[in-house]
Amino acid sequence: MRIALALAAAFGLLSAAASAETVAVTNGRVHTVSAHGVIEGGTVLIRDGRIVAVGKGIAVPVGARVIDASGKWVTPGLISAWSQLGLVEVETMNTTNDSTASDAPFGAGFDVAYGINPDSTIIPTVRIGGVTRAAIFPLASRSIFVGFGAIIQTGANGEPLFVPRALALAEMGATGARIAGGARGAAWVAMEQAFDKVAKGGPVAPDDVDGPAVKAILAGTVPFVVHVERAPDILQALAMKKRHSAVKLVLLGVTEGWRVADRIAAAGVPVIVDSYANLPVDFETMGATQENVVRLAKAGVMVAIAPLNRFSAGAPHDARLVAQFAGNAVGNGLPWAEGLKAVTLNPARIFGVADRLGSLEPGKIADVVVWDGDPLELGSEPDVLLIAGKEESLVSRQTKLFQRYRDKADPKPFSYRR
Repeated sequence: MRIALALAAAFGLLSAAASAETVAVTNGRVHTVSAHGVIEGGTVLIRDGRIVAVGKGIAVPVGARVIDASGKWVTPGLISAWSQLGLVEVETMNTTNDSTASDAPFGAGFDVAYGINPDSTIIPTVRIGGVTRAAIFPLASRSIFVGFGAIIQTGANGEPLFVPRALALAEMGATGARIAGGARGAAWVAMEQAFDKVAKGGPVAPDDVDGPAVKAILAGTVPFVVHVERAPDILQALAMKKRHSAVKLVLLGVTEGWRVADRIAAAGVPVIVDSYANLPVDFETMGATQENVVRLAKAGVMVAIAPLNRFSAGAPHDARLVAQFAGNAVGNGLPWAEGLKAVTLNPARIFGVADRLGSLEPGKIADVVVWDGDPLELGSEPDVLLIAGKEESLVSRQTKLFQRYRDKADPKPFSYRR
């Protein structure tokens, strides 16, 4: 009995030690995305999945696992502020698309969290782009209130769902007009009607599936992301925010945001934008320019950058490009540090998780990426990627295929020829 207890205690200690692994990322060019700025030859000390110290000359505990980042760049994990990652696998196959529910009898109550596929082959592809977390959104169907989105983590060493109901989405502008009956006025009336019903304690619809969701939006308990593109639609969204001050408004798209940047900044409303949009694709994006991000940031608007250029079910693949999109904004005049912040700390702030993510500071979850060069340069890649302190694989289906077929002189036969 004593031997059994001793063995159980020993195994318990081993288990505790494994879960409380100490990792030190040393000698790197550490971009903290905090008041501490850039630390040359810095160390990020991690214990039990959390950052415990960041700085220069930090003593590395005996027995810690050391990752030497000499000559490399160290940043927080990137956050994709918009995607359908884990919701869509094959764009042309409806059975693999859980981002929209066009035949459902509700809209605002739709919740994408139930449809997340942790086995998606796209998630590793996004992860090896340095993306450790992603905000996943529903896509418009039959209601201007599209539903709840979530935040996921891209690692294979844990549950994918990080924050359920992390946001609520509404479609306004041209798409909202089409859904509401053909005019923008109908869309805004429908929104105000829903808000009014909730404020009076009544149901939004007969079965009231949407009621609690609209109530959460109106109470400000969930960020309310509104998709608008042209300047007049942006101003209508700001007017809605003024009427309902508790709403935590976030603007998505805002191709013409630069035209009213001062008004967005004055309202304290953050935006999620695409840095590549510079040609009009329809009449509501006539003012498209790649300087949009720069002008918004200069006006004092909090900006998160994400690949929004497709707004289709193919978007999960695009989430891997967030560093490239931030780099494009920097190439058009955005300060480098602001570019990194737009894909790390700013998305974390927008979705209310900045106390846990977005920068390299003690107490935060240890999402850390070691890059072989400037992370905002197209040719740079992660050498090491940690999510919650655990090293993740940098292998995807694409890298396996590349390695298999790159050397045609390989004498080993293809498996299908055997």
